[in-house]
Amino acid sequence: MRIRADKGIFRAPERLDGKIVHLTHTDLDAVCCDALFRRKYGNIFTIFSSVQDYNAYLERLAKVRNAAGLTLCLSDLGGRSSVLEALTCLKQRGWRVEWRDHHIWDAQVIGAVMSKIDYLRVSTEFCACEIVFRDLLANDPIAQEIAELGRDKDFWLNKDPRSEILSTAISDQLSRERIVGKLSQGVFIDDEIENMYAAQVRLKKKALSKALRASTIFNSTAITISNGYSSDVAAMLRSTYHSTTELVLRTNGRFSIRTVAPVSNQIAALFDGGGHSHAAGGNLHFTIAEQLAFRFTSYRLKKVRKLIETASKLSQS
Repeated sequence: MRIRADKGIFRAPERLDGKIVHLTHTDLDAVCCDALFRRKYGNIFTIFSSVQDYNAYLERLAKVRNAAGLTLCLSDLGGRSSVLEALTCLKQRGWRVEWRDHHIWDAQVIGAVMSKIDYLRVSTEFCACEIVFRDLLANDPIAQEIAELGRDKDFWLNKDPRSEILSTAISDQLSRERIVGKLSQGVFIDDEIENMYAAQVRLKKKALSKALRASTIFNSTAITISNGYSSDVAAMLRSTYHSTTELVLRTNGRFSIRTVAPVSNQIAALFDGGGHSHAAGGNLHFTIAEQLAFRFTSYRLKKVRKLIETASKLSQS
């Protein structure tokens, strides 16, 4: 049974049909991770979270009483020192905690997290769903195909057209859940997914056009505002401006960054984020006043200027 991550579930874990809680990201790699967990364990409770927000979910899960017998599996989120307190609380409450990740981690954070939880595997050689596949379902050909689809899009290989269809079809919680259910059963493309894809293609075209109109370039850093399709928007910026760094800002202060030089995660880490060497994300933590100001001043806002300057400096160093 799928239950939305509302406050009630954290107060009453006995409502869970199964014993696995999966906390993961929101993209196709994360959806493939979830499909593999579903294929392995059947009933699981999944929380899809942005990289910037997952610590808040950890803190809420750490308040669950009588968690003995429950396992929390994290994937595709990136480790940081700010989660250590929540991990300590989780273990004190009786949780088993496993973490599989392919984001770039600081060595000290790896050691600290490893000392807190039951299992940790971090490897940048694979995408997150490949790690889950190798750990849990290595002899399952359908699971292998799920993992290969996740890799194709997450590493921007784009060799399998199905990964483009699936990643584009993902738009919200419901679409993730529908696609997870299908993938876990070995259904990769069907009429429903095709229809979801077609609807999102129309929206994506509009979003790309709007993002291009809002874009500009500072030295070799292209920047725009878009509340979705970050990878596609960044690719469009690079093609348009021949830039070496692309910043895609959301109106709430979150941002995605792509860099030619392998410094994307380093830049994001300075703004409460992280990710991969060439693709990452962070958060400028706009106040309500700054969100309003951003509508009128956009790239002149102080926090945005600092992000642009930092990105430009590190990308050229």
